[in-house]
Amino acid sequence: MTKKIFLALTLTLCSLLASAQDTADTDADIQYVTDQLRLSLYTEASAQSKVLKLLQSGDALNVEEIRGPYALVTAADGTRGWVKRGFLVNSPTANILLREEEEKNAELLEEVEKLGNSKVIIDTYEKDMDEMKGQIAVLESERGEANENIAMLQQTIDAKQQELDRKSENNEPVAEVLAEVFLRYWKIIVPVFLFLLLLCFLISKVIVEARIKARFQGIKIW
Repeated sequence: MTKKIFLALTLTLCSLLASAQDTADTDADIQYVTDQLRLSLYTEASAQSKVLKLLQSGDALNVEEIRGPYALVTAADGTRGWVKRGFLVNSPTANILLREEEEKNAELLEEVEKLGNSKVIIDTYEKDMDEMKGQIAVLESERGEANENIAMLQQTIDAKQQELDRKSENNEPVAEVLAEVFLRYWKIIVPVFLFLLLLCFLISKVIVEARIKARFQGIKIW
């Protein structure tokens, strides 16, 4: 009961202090609901009017008009109504300052985490670079081996070319050259020769049959 009486006296004192201020309209400014309070937002400049919503401590309000102990304000969500002026302050409340500090601390923690992640990324990058260097060394070795093989193959080709040039200079008999070629490639030459022989035989047979049919009015006699 004592607390209720004390609260009522406090509200009355605040109302008297607010009524002593200038009642003229003021330019629109931003004020805040004071700490540890739920402030009623009325439809009219009277505590007996309908309550639109309860404002929380730290809510930012756009003050549009002053009328005695009441102020016409617009909340952050666009709700427009009247509140008691005695519970408004010009500077952000402690909970807003605390929230801002918490946001700053969260940002600092994010920066610290990013720095930690950056170190991990750098370590991973250095590890990848070491692996790439190893792979490059292997590729260089393989390229050296490939160059050696190419050089050996080129030497073989040059030797064959020199041999052909020497044979050409010595004017070796054509028969010997043909014999050498036949002995080297007989597995290919013999089947091709037999195929050509069979093909010539079949073509000759077809031609002979066509001539006989033409001579004997299409009658096949053999």
